[in-house]
Amino acid sequence: MPDDTHEYDDDAVAALEALAPVPLSAEVALSQEALSQALSRGTRTLLKQPSLVIVVEVPSRDWVGPIGEALPKLASRIAVKTADELQRANKSDQRVGASTLQHLQAGRTVAYVSQDPEAILDEAVLAAADATIVIPPLTAALLRKVIRRVSKQTARGVTAEMAELPLPVILSAIRPGLPARASVANLTRALEMCPAPPVSSSVPLLSDLPLTSTLRSWTDQTMADLAAVRAGTLPADQLVYGVLEGAPGTGKTLLAESLARTAGWSFVSSTIGNWFTHGDGALGGVARNIKDFVDAVLAAEPCIGYLDELDGLPDRATMDNRARDWWTPIVNLVLVEIDRLRRSGKHVLLLGGTNFYTRLDAALVRPGRLQRRVTFLPPQDADEVIAFLRHFLADDLADTDLSPLVRFASGATPAAMEGWVKEARACARAAGRPLQFDDLLTQIVPEDTRSQADIRAISLHEVGHALVAHRLGHVVETLSIIPTGRSAGYTRSKLPGLLLNMEHIRDTATVMLGGRAADIVLGNGAHTGAEGDLEAATRILLAAYERQGLNDSLLYMPAISTRPDPSIVTAVAKDLRHLLDRAITMVNAERELAYDLADRLIASRILTGKEVADCLGDRLRPASGARRSAPLPDTRRMAS
Repeated sequence: MPDDTHEYDDDAVAALEALAPVPLSAEVALSQEALSQALSRGTRTLLKQPSLVIVVEVPSRDWVGPIGEALPKLASRIAVKTADELQRANKSDQRVGASTLQHLQAGRTVAYVSQDPEAILDEAVLAAADATIVIPPLTAALLRKVIRRVSKQTARGVTAEMAELPLPVILSAIRPGLPARASVANLTRALEMCPAPPVSSSVPLLSDLPLTSTLRSWTDQTMADLAAVRAGTLPADQLVYGVLEGAPGTGKTLLAESLARTAGWSFVSSTIGNWFTHGDGALGGVARNIKDFVDAVLAAEPCIGYLDELDGLPDRATMDNRARDWWTPIVNLVLVEIDRLRRSGKHVLLLGGTNFYTRLDAALVRPGRLQRRVTFLPPQDADEVIAFLRHFLADDLADTDLSPLVRFASGATPAAMEGWVKEARACARAAGRPLQFDDLLTQIVPEDTRSQADIRAISLHEVGHALVAHRLGHVVETLSIIPTGRSAGYTRSKLPGLLLNMEHIRDTATVMLGGRAADIVLGNGAHTGAEGDLEAATRILLAAYERQGLNDSLLYMPAISTRPDPSIVTAVAKDLRHLLDRAITMVNAERELAYDLADRLIASRILTGKEVADCLGDRLRPASGARRSAPLPDTRRMAS
């Protein structure tokens, strides 16, 4: 039986292949078209000049190789150095490219190709650079040209989303010998197989979220900007990066996710803590995690990147020398990476999240970085409180008047409201019936199991705060003996302004000590319930003396030592004693009125600011004095 197999001589095959025309690959076509688009007549001439240094910045790491291979075809004596990452040497990451500069001495022009020249290339290269050529991100128009070059056919149906696919996916979809429609079909299938990181469908759309008026205004403007960037009518570098700041449970992360889902953008998130728990936790590992986060945001465009626990990056101005040595490279790298996002030209919006905005490094929140401060506050009025409760209740209690709950729910965070609703539903399920109004009321105002003596002591303590605050011109907003977290009760009042002088600081400390004064004058003496008040009063007085120049010295003491000066400690202790005596005098002068207010508080469990003001009357002494500028110690709202 004859053998049907054939043996081919390797040399003969090679000869035949040499005679056949080499088809144009997608990689070569893309490189040529991208360079053609980016190079002007002047820059083409520069590439052919001797002894020049040219930096070529490409959209992403995947572009470095293709552009690096295409450049020598434009100028025969050009030396190309591709640089897509730092070089590991002596247990640290080193910038690259300095050694390639030696080609200049032979009269050759050197071109450096990198996705992030400022972070990767050696300072000597950056200093020597005669010109920088920026290769713009791939567009639908450029992608159509590439398909036409490879297939020799017109490509129809190419979309902007296809141009945002990872470059290796795009190049593998466009193949020599395939008709244009097949390449477009491959790209369409790739969109289905390689979607951007999805936002969970359980995340509500912005239209379904109850938002305070301030947040609604910010989300409306941001949505308009995201749409304009996507449509190409607004440059991506015009997006304003920002920080979402507010107390825990105010919905910062949820709103960032909802913004991404509503805009149709992908969502990539990380936390400062994750950078330390993933990997070895050493400086190099943390640095790699930082860069990986930024790379992930860039790769997922259009994308909203969200960096939570932003206050985990310390403020360099408040660090001691030991902490500064370790943290400064980390903080600096984060700043550089934010700048890389901004310069990339890609459709990305970076947001940070924090519970402590005042702890952030000044360079982190300066204009051009995370400059916009978006403040999350609890619902501010009855309509907002009811809107948030309705959101979490969904179809439950649809025909029930929720206004009686406003007094008790005012000031609560959205997370607290959601928790109440979940607990109320659990109780209703256990009872085998639908949710009832009383189920929700019981969660918001739980049965008080404390003794009558404790309830009265707590009421007297809070009344002391309220009375002193009202008499000193601070607006009391809420007075409550309903337990919340670790607090047995609270008095919420507003500070007199944004900029406080020393008299304002002492008045505020007096309000904080009003509870201890009431314990002594109205109750059975000082007790442990004033610990938080003493801490807060001590901190604002220390800040006035040590940081804000509101005593006889203008020295900023943390710049000299991390420990308080003994003389300042003595002065603050003396101030605290004097201010407590002042509060005691104020409470003692109105004992009967204070007892009356305490009785009302015990009966109602919570009083509004108006009810407090009606009881105490209008005999108040407005805070006064020369207004010297002093930074607000911590927050405009004080609760004790």
